[in-house]
Amino acid sequence: MSASLWDLSAAELRDRTASASPTPGGGSIASVAGTLGASLLVMAAEITQKSAADAAPLTAWLTEAREVLAVLSRHADRDVEAFEAYMAAAGLPKSTDAEKSARKAALGAAALGAANAPLDAARDMVRALDLGVRIASLTKKAVASDVLAGSDLLGGAVIAALRNVDVNLGAISDEGERKRLAEERDGLLDKAEASLNEIRRILAVSR
Repeated sequence: MSASLWDLSAAELRDRTASASPTPGGGSIASVAGTLGASLLVMAAEITQKSAADAAPLTAWLTEAREVLAVLSRHADRDVEAFEAYMAAAGLPKSTDAEKSARKAALGAAALGAANAPLDAARDMVRALDLGVRIASLTKKAVASDVLAGSDLLGGAVIAALRNVDVNLGAISDEGERKRLAEERDGLLDKAEASLNEIRRILAVSR
């Protein structure tokens, strides 16, 4: 595998995803989609800035948005790393009681990492959606569809990323951690929906 999914061409990423290889999987592709969604928001702001009477608000927004974009980009590879760590734990020997105990502990830790990775990604996607709310009223009408498309991609990516939190909950033995993950998952879903609805309201578009 290449050092980063972002080193692949679009065609290579498509073909690798549509293969029997388990990576990139749902979490990584959700992060790719979310990053591209945020990129559309940045594009809309860049286009608007060219003809804006007062470019200062857009300049400030773009500075923050590009920072978020860089953070989002890293989540795609992090998800692959988390999955590979889980598979490494699953491959540990289990012949003796000591080995079984060590393997179980390693699996639990790896499952927690595999749940935290998409949760962190979703958290940053929600942050990007918050930026979408702020930029929706600043961009020109000609790029409203791009703001909406980017926001829709981010909203879908949040849901897709959090599927990977759900699938790992059962392998986490710590009840407190399971509860924390589930509660934050629900909170992020609510925040994403609220931001999407607000963006649609600002741009006067129904679902």
